Formats: sequence, C-alpha cells, structure tokens
Amino acid sequence: MEIALAIATILGGIVAFLFLWKKFFANETLEKDVNDSWWESSTLKKSLEKKGYVFRWSNPNKVEERLNNGYEIILQRCAFKKYKLLNKSGQVLLGKKNT
Repeated sequence: MEIALAIATILGGIVAFLFLWKKFFANETLEKDVNDSWWESSTLKKSLEKKGYVFRWSNPNKVEERLNNGYEIILQRCAFKKYKLLNKSGQVLLGKKNT
C-alpha cells in the first residue's frame, strides 16, 4: 500500500510539473490587441524610446521584409508570457534601434 501511495504521489508531481511548465514557461507568443492611446501612454514605449527605438505599424505581409531591414517585433513581456502587439487593423508593432 505504501508503495502504491508513493508511486501515485510521484506521478501526481510529474503531471503537476508538466502542467505548470506548459502554462508558465512555454516559449509561446500570444497576440494582444492595443489601441494608439494605450501604446502612446505605455511604459514599454517610454523605456524603448530611452534606448533609442523608433516604431511603426506594419501589415502582416510586410513584416518579414521589415525584419530583414533591421526592424524587430515589439514584444510585451508580462508574467511569464510574451505578447505581440496588434492594432485594430491587424498591423504588427515593429521597432528599430536608431544608430
């Protein structure tokens, strides 16, 4: 009986670990809809501007081209998750560090 209880406890721990790993540590990027007023007043924008970034919204079909030209997708990190920022038109927020 004690062995069965020990095995059940170990298996329960493994299942809990896998659940939490997927929930909190998976390297998944989610999408977040934002509006211009949110972006203009965000601390994310202010902190990136201090680092010399400039920003633009890009249609999804142009993102790859702009990534090749030095832009990067702006991600908001929040509580173990990453969010790609989209406006109401579905455009992706990109940034480029001014040199």
